Amino acid sequence: MIELLVSLLILVPIMGAAVSLLSVSVQQHAAEQSSGSAVQEARAGLEMMALEIAQAGSHREVATTLSGNVSALTTVQTHNVGSVTGINAGDMVQVGGVSTPAEDILLTAVGTNSVSGIFRTGHSSGEPVRLFALPFTSGIVAPTGLGASSSTTVTTLRFFGDISGDGVLNYVVYAYDGTNAQITRSMTPVTQASLNTALPLITNVKSGSVGFTLYTDAMGVVTSVGISMVVQNTVRSGGQFQEVALATRVVVPSAVAASNVLYENEILGMDNPIPPTPAKVTTWASQ
Repeated sequence: MIELLVSLLILVPIMGAAVSLLSVSVQQHAAEQSSGSAVQEARAGLEMMALEIAQAGSHREVATTLSGNVSALTTVQTHNVGSVTGINAGDMVQVGGVSTPAEDILLTAVGTNSVSGIFRTGHSSGEPVRLFALPFTSGIVAPTGLGASSSTTVTTLRFFGDISGDGVLNYVVYAYDGTNAQITRSMTPVTQASLNTALPLITNVKSGSVGFTLYTDAMGVVTSVGISMVVQNTVRSGGQFQEVALATRVVVPSAVAASNVLYENEILGMDNPIPPTPAKVTTWASQ
């Protein structure tokens, strides 16, 4: 009995230490798994944001045809076309050029397979309608007061363009949701009546760590965007959550091209028709 009691006195502390070590190991493993999942999600979200931001301000060329004859008038007319995908009010399109002389028309409105503008030349049904699209200077929606050759950091990023490469202009919003420790994303076609619901893109974001830094060039166009955040795991290890900082900077090619066009117009006196910001974008960005 004495020997048994002595053995128990020796084994109990050893077993306690082993159990404690096992518990720490299990907790550490859970923390590492949680951290790995959080970082993987954040990196996937960051890559998606970088790809979409790089498409801001893009505007695809469009080719369609007239669906009926057009008479020459000096007032606004509305005529049907084969498709209006990728065509928006404010765009400059070229009509004709095959059996009738080509002319440039500033579109005042775009409807369901119809366009409106002043057609000063008569055209036959089937004549081409072409949009030789120039990029938008406002692809990244800048906050009021952001000047040339400067930068500012915001927690909500708004931009638009042919994000999916399908000819449809989409308005995208990334927003930091501090209440739920996440970054949300919404994408809405500019032809739609209301904004789509924002959905979580990156979760487990550390409070106050999210920043979208907008950088303008000498023409005042936002040509690059920096993204930074810190993500945390959801299991404590050593009394605290593990953290990983992620950051990148995205150059926006269409914005750079648009800035060059703006420079040519303002400094060199050229007349390249830069497309205006879609009305829906202006409205939504102010909400």
